[in-house]
Amino acid sequence: MFADKIYLLLMLLIPVLAGFLYLAFRKRVADLASLVSRVNFLSLTNVNLSAYKVKNLLILAVLFFIIIALARPQFGDKKETVIKESSEIVIALDVSKSMLAQDLKPNRIEKAKDMALKIVGENPGEKIGVIVFAGTAMWQCPVTYDYQALKMFLQNVEADSLPMGGTQISDAVILASKAVGKDLLGGKVMILISDGEDHDSKIKEAVNEAKKAGLKIIAVGIGATDGSPVPVKDENGAIKDYIRDGTGRVVVSKINASLLKSVASETGGKYFDASGKDISREVSKAVRDLEKNKNEIGQRYGKTDRFQIFLFVALALLFIELLFPVKRLKK
Repeated sequence: MFADKIYLLLMLLIPVLAGFLYLAFRKRVADLASLVSRVNFLSLTNVNLSAYKVKNLLILAVLFFIIIALARPQFGDKKETVIKESSEIVIALDVSKSMLAQDLKPNRIEKAKDMALKIVGENPGEKIGVIVFAGTAMWQCPVTYDYQALKMFLQNVEADSLPMGGTQISDAVILASKAVGKDLLGGKVMILISDGEDHDSKIKEAVNEAKKAGLKIIAVGIGATDGSPVPVKDENGAIKDYIRDGTGRVVVSKINASLLKSVASETGGKYFDASGKDISREVSKAVRDLEKNKNEIGQRYGKTDRFQIFLFVALALLFIELLFPVKRLKK
């Protein structure tokens, strides 16, 4: 059998080349006959006409075997182990009330969701899960290869969708650390998308859990340095006020980049600032640059390529063709 049968159509060139070589040979004989009679041909010339015939046949044979090699003949069974390189990616989305701030348009949570959807689309073949967190953390979508389910769950994420308020980044980190495969040597990464407004003291403990699990954290800061008030909307979606502190002053939510940078650095990850341009591609590249898991997923059976044999024969014939000089040696 042939892997690239289309190249066999080049066989049509062989009769064309054979015709051309025959006509060229006949013309050479005719030209010589016009200059030297057949009786005196051997004594007056050193042209070896027999060598031309052999060389032409060898050239045609060389072309034949090269075409066969191009078509990639295959015979003989072979078995290969199929290895898949992949990562386990956990996207942790902050859904606390501060993510409703509008310093990024339309607001932080929508910007974060859009980025997460792009990251999912830019990492085909990876196992991805989604965690949402505020005062606690929970799985929005367990780690899966089902990208349609992932996108559906991401689109349904809403800010302040968890019963407990606040921002507990540590809960999300610990939840992801427990979920990633303990027997995997690499390829475990958490993409933490948050404004970093953390209100708990367990972040160091969570980072240690991530390091034990071999989980690297890529942190993405959502929000502007100057901050923004957090709107309170009525049942129709219109802004009726802004979140205020105990004294009645409007609370300005600011990004805590230093915390996010620290979490990423301690786990061997990276930090990205999403306050400006779209950085989803940079985040995806950072994930791809990490060490991958190598998983054996099965056996693949096929035929062995044997084009090398025919290519060797063609080269050998080409060398032999050089051994037939078109001029006879003088005695």
